[in-house]
Amino acid sequence: MPMTKTSPFSIASSLVTPVTVPIHVPFTISRESLACAEIAVVEITNSAGAVGLGECAPFPSLTYDDVSTAHRVASQLLADLSGRNTSDALSHLAKVREAVVRESVTAYVGIESALWDLHAQELRLPLAALFGPSSQKVLDTDITLPIMAPELIGDFWQIFAPYEFATIKVKVSGNVGQDSAMIAALHALVPRHTRYILDGNQGFTVESVVRLLTEMSKLGLAIEFFEQPLPERDMVGLEQLSKRVSVPICVDETVRTAAQLKEILGLGLRPVVNIKIMKSGIAEALKIIDLARSSGCPLMIGGMLESEIAMGCSLHIACGTGAFRYADLDTPFFFKRRITASSPWHNHHSRLVLPNGDGLAMTVGNPHS
Repeated sequence: MPMTKTSPFSIASSLVTPVTVPIHVPFTISRESLACAEIAVVEITNSAGAVGLGECAPFPSLTYDDVSTAHRVASQLLADLSGRNTSDALSHLAKVREAVVRESVTAYVGIESALWDLHAQELRLPLAALFGPSSQKVLDTDITLPIMAPELIGDFWQIFAPYEFATIKVKVSGNVGQDSAMIAALHALVPRHTRYILDGNQGFTVESVVRLLTEMSKLGLAIEFFEQPLPERDMVGLEQLSKRVSVPICVDETVRTAAQLKEILGLGLRPVVNIKIMKSGIAEALKIIDLARSSGCPLMIGGMLESEIAMGCSLHIACGTGAFRYADLDTPFFFKRRITASSPWHNHHSRLVLPNGDGLAMTVGNPHS
């Protein structure tokens, strides 16, 4: 694999820049609401002048860190990588993974992704080529409807209807009455052929899932799956729910490592698995992907509230592996301003086309503006 090749270039400098970006609507889930996107952009420059880009994108209730912690931890870790080549830096990163992730998983991911981007540039390869041999270049993403009052959905849909999303992922709260009213209001606005994903972010019980799915059947919705309805370590509930409902269950927060997926497989379950680099890191995500594929678990690629930098890395993973049935790479569309000079998200369409060029094939625009 190309990652085993040693780079002749060393890390010359690095920069971590906190960035706050307004978003079109508050990103509200069952556990938290974010009024804006707070990320940290990581730039690692090698001795030849090439710049690798990464991103720390905390979602505090899900990643258990915040942007100030990510900035501090990433800055400290980058100081230890100065003067190393990218291969050595990635090896060092793997050795300290456990300690770093305990403080800030998103700091780890920001640096790891920047190093992968830089290494791919040094090899003069697209980043996707480091993840697998697939020739896939295009991925269609869904759009996420955050939890909101039914009367606000019209304004939301006015923004995103022109993007031609075939699938809408609906954040639901666990309050079955409110969730049903919200989904009914959405259903009245969108095209009849729209498909739906429900995402509970741990806000449900087995019984409330059954009640909501009963209400959805009355609306005649085409539901692809129900994502993470139960608390992340509720294995008993996951097993019970999988037996009680016909709609597939997707695990997200429950699977942050390959070992956690093995635990679920040991129960005889084969759920949809949502891969997010911001909760697992790239190397661990690739292990989860391999295990899911070999075990017959359908895969989804997703993320937190991320810009096109982190989501671009995930797009390269999806296209390089060719492993994903579902895509939820939509959050850059929520940003009112772009972080990079160009990206697949600049086109304002659900179809994401892998950019041409080496590495991530993106450059920072002006994250300070």
